[in-house]
Amino acid sequence: MRAIRGLSAFVLAAGLMACQPTSDAASSYVTAVAEIGDVRDVVPATGILIAPGGAEVRAQTTGIIARVLVEEGDWVEAGQLLATLQAATVEQTHDEAAATGAAAQAAVRQAEVAVRNRRADRDRTAALVERGFSSRAALAAANGAVEQAEAALDQAQAEARASGARMARAASDATASEIRASVAGVIALSRARPGLQVSPADAQPLFQTVRGLDEMQLEILIPEPDMGRVGTDSRVSFTVDAYPDLRNDATLISIGQAPVREGRFVSYRALASAPNPGGQLLPGMSASVELVRADSRRVMRIPARAIYFRPENYMPPLTDEELEALQREFHGNMNLVRAAAGGSEFGRLFRRGKRLIFSLRDGDLVRHEVTIGAETDEFVEVREGLQGGEVIVVGRRPPPEPTAR
Repeated sequence: MRAIRGLSAFVLAAGLMACQPTSDAASSYVTAVAEIGDVRDVVPATGILIAPGGAEVRAQTTGIIARVLVEEGDWVEAGQLLATLQAATVEQTHDEAAATGAAAQAAVRQAEVAVRNRRADRDRTAALVERGFSSRAALAAANGAVEQAEAALDQAQAEARASGARMARAASDATASEIRASVAGVIALSRARPGLQVSPADAQPLFQTVRGLDEMQLEILIPEPDMGRVGTDSRVSFTVDAYPDLRNDATLISIGQAPVREGRFVSYRALASAPNPGGQLLPGMSASVELVRADSRRVMRIPARAIYFRPENYMPPLTDEELEALQREFHGNMNLVRAAAGGSEFGRLFRRGKRLIFSLRDGDLVRHEVTIGAETDEFVEVREGLQGGEVIVVGRRPPPEPTAR
């Protein structure tokens, strides 16, 4: 056991010596000075404002608008009449169906009277036959008359049912000529005007309703190359052309995964929620958007590459017991021991919001555990662990190429 402890101490000392190069070795590192500056990463994008909970209202049948009963900005209830269509043919069809229906009902009543009369005649004839005052032939003729009357009644009733169906269809067509709100809300858009020819196949709706304009939604198109720089925690700010000096904030709700292709360019849709207490933001307004990943001003910063640098054969500080346990686990393979110890150290620091960096002091490497803040691909904000002015090791300088003789 004493021999193992001696070996552990030797390995740990060797690891620490590897972190302390002499002054002559200092020139083999790429360095940068910890300085005061900005750590900002802003992704520009475009967007459009839309109203949440909106509903489009279209004509249900082809026709010409006769009356428009609402204006933009009006509040409407679900089912409220918004406009009517001038449908003379529909009204004419409805009137014709109503007249035919009335005639059919009259024919049914007349056929019912005929049936009652023929049945009464048959009953009288049957009584006379029983008393011997009439012949069996007369009774047969009376029965035939009843059957004919009943057949005529069946036909009249069938025609009345057909007429009723035509009336129901005409009534449905008349209802379709009424344009009503599907949900309650504010009329945000109205294209309807008397005399406008409309149909269900129109590209644009006649009306658009929204629940309200106190809160808008911002639909953002993020360019494909910037997707890696944006997350749901990104802060969103934007301006609209109508108020270019007024900057608005929004909260990112979701980032879509379906691509939007325009020629060779690919974008992805994101959705953000934007308060609109003043009501100056309106549906359809174009927005210039900034997705802010990091925005720290006048802070201590170092190059981002510095948090990935490790000296050659670096061994994290370990106790004799920790080192012996790793040696037993990996059967004395020091490459595996260093890898396991380094991974454990990184996880411990990461969970505490820290990173490991190295500086050069008098040619020697100095180990720093620093607390970081904002990060970009270029810089990292250091909140604790540096005083400023330290010469931070960013990487190893490649060896010079041999000169040709």
